[in-house]
Order: sequence, then structure tokens, then C-alpha cells
Amino acid sequence: MSGLRRELADLVAARGLGLLDAWLGPLETKLEILAVLAAGRNLLLEGPVGSGKTLLGESIAAALPPIRLAGCHFNCLPGEAACPQCRAGLAASEPIELSGAERFVRVQGSPDLFPEDLVGDVDPAAALAHGALDPRAFRPGRLVRAHRRLCFVDEINRLSERLQNLFLELLAERALTIGGYEARFPVDTVVVATMNPDEYVGVGRLSEALRDRFERVRLDYPTPADEVTILLSRTGVDGDGDEQRLAEAVVGFANQLRAEPEVEAGPSVRATLASFELALAWAKLDGVTDWRRAARAGLRVALRGRLSLRPTHRLAGRPEQYVDDALAALSL
Repeated sequence: MSGLRRELADLVAARGLGLLDAWLGPLETKLEILAVLAAGRNLLLEGPVGSGKTLLGESIAAALPPIRLAGCHFNCLPGEAACPQCRAGLAASEPIELSGAERFVRVQGSPDLFPEDLVGDVDPAAALAHGALDPRAFRPGRLVRAHRRLCFVDEINRLSERLQNLFLELLAERALTIGGYEARFPVDTVVVATMNPDEYVGVGRLSEALRDRFERVRLDYPTPADEVTILLSRTGVDGDGDEQRLAEAVVGFANQLRAEPEVEAGPSVRATLASFELALAWAKLDGVTDWRRAARAGLRVALRGRLSLRPTHRLAGRPEQYVDDALAALSL
């Protein structure tokens, strides 16, 4: 094990569970994530929207030590001159230093991405100077730029099968072959990818070949107590008195909806956070002291555009009415 994998393994050994302090979740899940990183494997985080998948990726990258690089687009080490830019003297004159947070390359999964976005393309000015097929004319995409950095792929299952195949060589060989240039570039990276659970309606499919190259860790919604803590900490509220009861009411209602069979996808943690923030704002603007009234207002506004009911439900086209009826049934 060498390079970034060794750095992550050393980081896990030094910090242990403290590496994931920013994420509130079960101890067993944290241990699974740390074991994957310590073993130098690629990680697939599967969980519902708002379960903290992106937070985990950012936290892991931010904890990485700073690194000095040559200043080229290929992330060579100073004096290494391993890429066409460095060999041609086109890199920055002085080395640069990246912090841990800067050693984070994000790819947003989308069927609209092109292979050039991930692998790279020809730089027109360099092509005029050196020729279109000269390696010096190549400008790397996000996967090549992930050399010596953490590669975070959000919703990897939304990538087309063609783009998913680009990851096969990267994960198996830790390198990418650039067609047309007869060049193969090493990519020392660890891929942390995310996807929504397979049972979610409308999610794309991850190919079996690619799934086999990841270690999958399943995330779930936080416990009610942890979710209340998230709401209070994210809003800077001290959690005394009515604010605590308001947060508990919002989380309790969200968990009720998550358990309803007619709800296609329950409210995410982002939805409960929005509900809580809206309820606090409503109470301040309206001058109310009744936290139940504020909770109703916040939940109604936040969930009317987020809740999705099964097509067979009589209120499938009117989720706001479903929310109102559920709030009335709760006497909230």
C-alpha cells in the first residue's frame, strides 16, 4: 500500500473514530467506513437523501495532510517531471501546497456528462502550438486531476454506462489510458462514491462490474435523538424549552411519514432542517409563542414540494393536502 491509500490508513490509525466526528451515525457504520479506508479500498456509500454521504466524503478529505505539488494539471511532485507539462516546462514556476480540504475532487453524477469532462480534452491553444495529438496539448479532466487527491463521485449510478466504464480501469489499474495520445497516466486516488438505495423510484443502475470494485456501506436516517441534535447544531439554537420541543415535533412528524407505506420517499434530513428553520422564522415574524403552530407552518411549507406519494394514492397529485391531513391527525 502506498500513496494516498497509505495516508488514509495512517489517518485512520491516528484518529480512529474521531475522523468521523462531524457525522452523527451508528458506531458500527463508522467502524465499517474506517475499515474500508484502512484497508485501502474504494468506498460506496448507499443511503437516502440527506443521510450525510457528502459530509462524510468532505470530512475524510479535509483530514488529509497538506501536500506540495509541482503546479501542473497532473499533480506531479516537485522535481518529478512525470507528465507532459512538467517535461515541457509548462508547469507553474513555484510548487504549490494543497490543504486537505483542497485535496477533494468532486464529480456530480449526471447523464449529461461527457467522457471529456472526466478524462480530459484538447486545449486549443496548446494544440496550435504543439499539434493536436501531442501529449502537451492534452488537458486532463476530473479523474486525471484526482491524482494524489480524494475522488468523490456523487450519485455515481446516474452516470451513463459508458461513463461508468471509465472508472473500471481507474479502480482496477489505478491509471487511465488516454485514447489518441498513446499515453497512460497514473492516478493515485481513492474513490468515495454515493448512490441512493436501489428501492428508490427512478434511481439509475450501477453496473455489476463497477459495483464489484467498491465496498458498500449502507447508511440510514439518523436516530430521532441524533436528528434533533443535527437541527439544533446546524441552526445554532441552544435547545432549551420550546426550541427543543419544536425540533422533536418536526423530527417526530418526519419519521411518521417515513414509515407510511403510501409515501414513496420520506422526508430527508434536509427537509427536516428546512422545516425547523422555517418554523423558527415563522415564529419570529408572526410573533407567536405557540411552538405547535410554528411547527405546523414550517412543516407545511417545507414538505409540500418535497413529499412524493405513490401514484396509486388518491392524493398523489396533491401532496400538500396529504401533509395537511397528516398534521391534523397528529393534532399538531
